[in-house]
Amino acid sequence: MTNMVLKSFAAALAFLAAGCVSVLPEAAPPKPRFHIAPAEVDALSGPRLSFSLVVDEPRATRVYDSVRIAVASAPGRIEYLGGAEWADRAPRLFQTAIVQTFEDAGRIIGVGDRTAIPVADLVLQTDIRRMEVSVGGGQPAADVSVYARLSDGKGTVYAARKFDARVAASSTEPDDAYRAFDAAFDEVIAALVGWVYDEGEALKGETASSVNG
Repeated sequence: MTNMVLKSFAAALAFLAAGCVSVLPEAAPPKPRFHIAPAEVDALSGPRLSFSLVVDEPRATRVYDSVRIAVASAPGRIEYLGGAEWADRAPRLFQTAIVQTFEDAGRIIGVGDRTAIPVADLVLQTDIRRMEVSVGGGQPAADVSVYARLSDGKGTVYAARKFDARVAASSTEPDDAYRAFDAAFDEVIAALVGWVYDEGEALKGETASSVNG
């Protein structure tokens, strides 16, 4: 009799446990995380350059210095894209993509962040002005705006320029927004790297002329 009671009790517990599992809510799928890819380097090929370069981490306000993907819904109004995020802080991803583009192009041997290249001939400093999906007043688009300075890292700025790209997105769904971002980043990074090549080569030429003169 005791065995029958124990077996019945065990069966009841198993039934209750199975019932509890069946009513638990399913875990939400993880958010997709997007990275910033290096730019295509086919148009950046050329002779080897003799200067070394440090790429500083870009400066950005808290709007963009985040894993959240900014959405400009109206002038001066920022929200964030639901259902997706950057794989790391956006400035860090952008810095890595710039360094990798220089490495893939292969024209500068000494290039990296301050950990990899503590001392270099030139320093690339950038400010992220915009890195957002713009949705106000028409078709959504990925907007990327970066102000760049090429300096000696000690206060002397040799050249400066702003780089902008705006690429239409078919919707504000995460995958569509990312495809637009990917094209915008490619445009900005390729133009930025090409500009550094030109300015760096010119600066090295000026330095050599002044020394020889």
